[in-house]
Amino acid sequence: MAKNKPSQGARKTETLTLRLDPKVKMMIELISRIRRQSITGVVEAAIEGIAFDLDAPYFDDGETHNYSLGVIFSEIWSTDESELFINTCFRLPSLLTYEEQRLWETIKISPVFREKPSSTLVTDWKIDGVGRLDKAMIRNFWSELTEHVVDSRDNRTVSPFVPPY
Repeated sequence: MAKNKPSQGARKTETLTLRLDPKVKMMIELISRIRRQSITGVVEAAIEGIAFDLDAPYFDDGETHNYSLGVIFSEIWSTDESELFINTCFRLPSLLTYEEQRLWETIKISPVFREKPSSTLVTDWKIDGVGRLDKAMIRNFWSELTEHVVDSRDNRTVSPFVPPY
């Protein structure tokens, strides 16, 4: 996932730097002129078009189904990084990177992130053997959690996150 610079906080847009073949770059520029769109608008439209034509393995009701990525994306998207992450992990588990798998496994084995009677914001889905996750706790400790996973990346086993209080 894209990262913002520490002093910038959440932004409405992200910057992406690409290396393109000169022919492709010129083609994008010509498309933008014909459509009277910015280059960014051309690239965004192309990506969205691909997303709706691309099937992705979506986990739901205990089974994996293939649905359009464009449709799935509206189900998992959140402006909150922690919520987007857990939605992606539950709904698109086969697409996780190794680092994302480590973070997801850490969340699942950490009792602090499991639903409790006092939980006010939980997932609408359950994980086999774990139950529902407390999204508020994940959100509250997101920075510390991600730091814990980075700090323990060389360990051969995943270790539970213990809040620093």
